[in-house]
Amino acid sequence: MPQLSPFSYHEVIEASDLPGCPICCWANNSVERQLKGLIFDSVNDVDTRLRIRSSLGFCHEHAWQLPEAGDSAPLGIAFIYRDVINTINNSLAKVNHSHSKSTFLQSKFWSTSDKEPDFKNKSVAKHLTTDIPCPACVRKKEMSDLAVTAVIDTLAEQDEQMIAALKKSDGLCLPHLRQSLDIAPNQFTFDTLIQIHQEKLTALITELDEFIRKNDYRFQHEGFGDESDSWQRGMTAMVGQKQKFKNR
Repeated sequence: MPQLSPFSYHEVIEASDLPGCPICCWANNSVERQLKGLIFDSVNDVDTRLRIRSSLGFCHEHAWQLPEAGDSAPLGIAFIYRDVINTINNSLAKVNHSHSKSTFLQSKFWSTSDKEPDFKNKSVAKHLTTDIPCPACVRKKEMSDLAVTAVIDTLAEQDEQMIAALKKSDGLCLPHLRQSLDIAPNQFTFDTLIQIHQEKLTALITELDEFIRKNDYRFQHEGFGDESDSWQRGMTAMVGQKQKFKNR
């Protein structure tokens, strides 16, 4: 786990005022700052371009967030994916060259044997992938771990501000609750997390029941209240906060 810092502590406290899991909120905001910084300041940095090229760009989720980084995003994306596409194209050229040199011998072998030849192009996938993870995913994991550490270490000290922040928040999502419980250093931390989240999940179930009830034609005239978005909060509670930019 990363070392606890006052910065992460206060960020988690502030994120508790936002909808959804406060750890997800802080991690997502960190990724947003990273992607905007990349587009505005670092897209021409040689080392940055090399790292992005090594990871073949970004994962599906974070790649489609790049256009939200601002008005200069299209040009930055063009620089990034020109590098990535050129890397893939060069890999295809190498695979094609290796395949063409062996095609004649393989075709002769195929004509005299019932066994299918081991064509070079059957292993092409290994030339089109990478073990280097998406830079934004790395950032998100680092910030999530830092935030979990802030929560756990301060709860272990019975920090009243952190306890109050968690109680007023929507609670941790299931993945971050599970992570926090796994590393809880004492019984107080463990029990506090369990108690807070049982109360929140019980209340959420009540709201979901009310949302379901009001969708019955017999009660639709009542209209929806706070439970109207309970179905969204239910998903968030189980899988975590959706990454989205706050503004352009």
